Amino acid sequence: MRVLLVLLLMFSTLAYADDSRHPDDPWEGFNRRVFAFNEFVDRNALKPVAKGYRRVMPGWLSDSVTRVFQNALDFPSTVNHVLQWQWRRAGHSGGRFLVNSTMGVGGMFDIATDIGLEKRTTDLGLTLAVWGVPEGPYLVLPGMGPSTLRDAATIWPEDMIALRRLIEHDITRYSVLALYIVDFREGLLDIEGAIVGDRYGFLREVYLSGRRVKSGRIEEDDFGSELDDADWDDDW
Repeated sequence: MRVLLVLLLMFSTLAYADDSRHPDDPWEGFNRRVFAFNEFVDRNALKPVAKGYRRVMPGWLSDSVTRVFQNALDFPSTVNHVLQWQWRRAGHSGGRFLVNSTMGVGGMFDIATDIGLEKRTTDLGLTLAVWGVPEGPYLVLPGMGPSTLRDAATIWPEDMIALRRLIEHDITRYSVLALYIVDFREGLLDIEGAIVGDRYGFLREVYLSGRRVKSGRIEEDDFGSELDDADWDDDW
């Protein structure tokens, strides 16, 4: 079902191509409509829930939950580092996952960083970038936000190797996913003030620049100077 949704979005958005738009965003008309929908849902549902979550969750517990989810991301990162032929990074990510899952009590404590195992999160979209697959046009996905055609095509296979797939009980699995979404949104509350100018355009540039830094298309120093020009907050 998710594959069909992504494919439908890919082909239906062709009707919105416009050469006068931003060169990375030929479907801007469509994307802005989806962005407006996402903003409505966020403003009326996700953001209030995230604020409530912050009020009731002790800071130490919220931080522990975040670390657990970050630890879970080290597993698919390990797989993708192997696919990218980045063996040192694969070793670090795999080592981080093993150490934090055991000594760190499922990731509640980040023991791996303390012993020098560097965290390098990656994904299948970046793996495709390493092997020369072009990113394609910028695309805003309903309920998911910024993406590109290449990244959108990896949603289903990435989901198949997510650790929550190991949870056989459906309600528990969906509850874990919901907690992840709320915890992630809560983490964004403090940085929203850094967004300046056109919110849509600002987030598009941050997303594309960030992905290009991770894929090696632009140097990190160039990205840093772009953020400085935009008055981007260091907390991001």
